[in-house]
Amino acid sequence: MLLHHLVKQAEQDPAAKPFHRSLRFDWELRLNSDGTLANNGLESLLVPDAAGKLRGAEHLVPAVTRTVGVAPNLAADDVQYVLGWDDPDSKPARVAQCHAAFAELTQRWADSPEGQHDPIAQALARFYRSGEVTRLRRDPDATAKQRVLITVGTTPAYRAASVTEFWAAEVTRRKGGGQRGLCLVCGRTRPLLDTLPGKVPARLVPGATNDAALVSVNERVFGYDLTTQLTCSPICIPCGEGVSAGLVRVLDSDNTTSYGGQDSRLAWWTTEPVQRNPMKLILDADPKQVHALISSIHSGKPARRLNDTNKFCALTVGGNVARVMVRDWLEMPLSTVEEHAAAWFDDLDMVTLHPDELARQPLQRLVRVTGRWQRAERRYAFLGAKGSAHPHAAQRDLLNAALRNTSPPPSLLTHLLHRVRTDGRLDTPRAALLRLMLLRSHLTTEKPMPGLDESNTDPAYVAGRVFAALDALQYDAFDGKLNTTYANRYLAGAITNPRAALLAGSKLADAWLRKFRGPRKGTGVNHSRELTTLFGLLDAASGIPHRTTPAQQALFLLGYHHQRAHRFAVLRDRAAARSTAATESTATAINESDQEIPA
Repeated sequence: MLLHHLVKQAEQDPAAKPFHRSLRFDWELRLNSDGTLANNGLESLLVPDAAGKLRGAEHLVPAVTRTVGVAPNLAADDVQYVLGWDDPDSKPARVAQCHAAFAELTQRWADSPEGQHDPIAQALARFYRSGEVTRLRRDPDATAKQRVLITVGTTPAYRAASVTEFWAAEVTRRKGGGQRGLCLVCGRTRPLLDTLPGKVPARLVPGATNDAALVSVNERVFGYDLTTQLTCSPICIPCGEGVSAGLVRVLDSDNTTSYGGQDSRLAWWTTEPVQRNPMKLILDADPKQVHALISSIHSGKPARRLNDTNKFCALTVGGNVARVMVRDWLEMPLSTVEEHAAAWFDDLDMVTLHPDELARQPLQRLVRVTGRWQRAERRYAFLGAKGSAHPHAAQRDLLNAALRNTSPPPSLLTHLLHRVRTDGRLDTPRAALLRLMLLRSHLTTEKPMPGLDESNTDPAYVAGRVFAALDALQYDAFDGKLNTTYANRYLAGAITNPRAALLAGSKLADAWLRKFRGPRKGTGVNHSRELTTLFGLLDAASGIPHRTTPAQQALFLLGYHHQRAHRFAVLRDRAAARSTAATESTATAINESDQEIPA
């Protein structure tokens, strides 16, 4: 079904030319209409882009997949093919073969029924027959694999009227295996391909160092039943071109996502137009749209799914040198994906530490917080940066969990716990990820709430709350004037062994409570009462936990985050109440001063 959908995507682009690719060209070779040189040297096509980097001009030219063999393209190609120039990194004998093959292809084009009356084809053939190419002054900056655009007069040679028809026949001859059979894509009996004719630009495939091919079996050991080429995947010539063109189309569209340092790129589309795209919601997490999605799902009728003919498709690819690897393929009703997206945001819901934070996080934020926290810069390391410590598959794993309503791999939970211990930082996005993984893990029966759950007596969760209460006690005891907080000193160890940290904290608490004197005595009493209650919950259960499992570590951190968020919310409410009372008092005083004194 994937190949079928890619062919359908290619059919939606009426301007596409068969067996053509968009390539960048560094040089231009200008010829007169009689095949003679218009200039005695090449002209550079390099221009600076927005970042100031020199880039060549982009053109849609005849081109097909080539691997190790000599295979010239028509009317525009590399320096070694068009001019026969080598460089220190190339082999002169091979360069000579490439140049001879390009000249031979040009002559066949000129002799073909399509090219006999084409002045551009005739001009190129005369250029090579006459030896005019040897008169061209060699540019020392031109390397063998830089590309050359050939222009006859003012027209690029690849735009000649006979190019499309001749090139399609040439690709059929070159790529076709000479066999007819049943195409697995269209279901028709047609001439079959040996290899797919097109490649995907390396910029669209993370991990690819060269332009990459989707299917290529060069050696028997790599193929099913020790077969090579497309023997076990019969594809006809039109469908093969459609697969390549459709793959480029979807990977180069606006509906894609790929982050630096990650091993995959995801493209998605729907078979029918939509008003609300669930993939956009997962990526952006717009609060209003998320709320509208969740409300519509919760109020929907069961029959809604039965009438849904619109399909949501998502393709995830990665690369290895010059090969495209399909990492994941998803096709399901759009209504199902919307339900999964709503469940995703429900499971990500998390009480915030600050009022300006999002309760549900966008995907990029979730991926970024799996990396290293840079304390000096007060931010997470950029995706793809050296030493950022982001898992290479974090984006792919989270997207798969969101779209399929499954759990992320346990390795992601282990990695995130390690990062919290190492960085000493637990914020709202990291807490949301921990809750998501706990809710979707088959190893845990505990279903943590988005905010503080005072009815949760799990020892790990309560231990996290106690740890946050001890940290708050120390902060208030010293009015926030601390060089090293209790959390700075003990959090990393408390995650794996809460008992040691809480016993040390309980001993320090007596000294901290004695600092509350005079007007602050009531604050100390509140702290003492809260600690007594929380420690009582631990005693009533199985005591203070130690040697925790990853699930218990995540619960400890959730309890810690929930308790902190609750404290900050209470402080904000008190500050707001004081501000309101002060405003009302001022207004009352002004009103009383404006009243007239009776005579």
